[in-house]
Amino acid sequence: MSRPMNGISYAFFPDGDRARLLDRRMRGDLASSLGYLHESIAAQWDEDLSSISHLAEEMRRGAIYPPSTFGLYYELSNALLADQRDEAMSLVNELAGERPLPDERVAVLALDALPTEQIICRYQRLMDTDPNEPFRIRSVSNEQAVGFADRFHRSQQRLRRVMPALADEFEALTRQIVLAVADENCATEFAGGSCYMLWGALLLNGDAHNGDVKLIEAIAHEGAHSLLFGFTSDEPLVLNNASELYASPLRDDPRPMDGIFHATYVSARMHWAMSQLLNSGVLDRQEKVEAQAARDADLQHFKSGYDIVMKEGRLTETGEAILASAAAYMSSEH
Repeated sequence: MSRPMNGISYAFFPDGDRARLLDRRMRGDLASSLGYLHESIAAQWDEDLSSISHLAEEMRRGAIYPPSTFGLYYELSNALLADQRDEAMSLVNELAGERPLPDERVAVLALDALPTEQIICRYQRLMDTDPNEPFRIRSVSNEQAVGFADRFHRSQQRLRRVMPALADEFEALTRQIVLAVADENCATEFAGGSCYMLWGALLLNGDAHNGDVKLIEAIAHEGAHSLLFGFTSDEPLVLNNASELYASPLRDDPRPMDGIFHATYVSARMHWAMSQLLNSGVLDRQEKVEAQAARDADLQHFKSGYDIVMKEGRLTETGEAILASAAAYMSSEH
């Protein structure tokens, strides 16, 4: 099954047109949800907030709002559900200050370069999703961010020459690359991360990903997570309870089945990207060594994750279709 009822293909290989369709759908859903929130606030607290309806209308007209707008929506929804009027109205005022992005290029910036302290704290909070292993981050310097941005754009140009479909897909799904490092009190090191509540944002370790091979692998890795978030807006990937933990192919600590599924699919996407690099004829000797090592690791990670998901996972129809597409690719390679 590669084409579900919603008309968006689950086929494994990168597709820029599909990514743009996913992005439009996510933004259209946000506009509709904001309209619903406006009605709920009016009914619940007799507040007529034209700022929210204006924001929703701008989205319907095609304005591209930043990931922070999605984060504000989710936090406002939670405040309404908890009947926290003061918190909700504070978030409404923040929403009124949100502005469309000036263009559709991928912005690379330090965490501290986000527009307000509230937005910085929101990104830190929403990226910290595991209560069993707190994820504390701090910003890189502006100088580090400039250097990373130069490296990213060079790698992206190389990626576009070798894998134009992946470059196209990544640019359609990503609005911001936010650079940070682990806080000195954080026991967990990280390479990157993303959160469905910050659609369009990727968090990357500003001290990592040295060299084109590692950076392209990171693009394939984090972009695949974003793709899965877009795929699963209608239903989840798995039905396993989040309290059920299993061995992860990419993490030392046990993870929920949804995380195992993500890691398995992501490993296949990274395997594909490294294969494309190795077959491109553009790598020097050291880069070939790096790409081959990464590709071999990706294969083992996929096998490990796939075995766990097939044995323990309770997959939805969406999850089955997505995993089958990745498994078909891996079977064709091995």
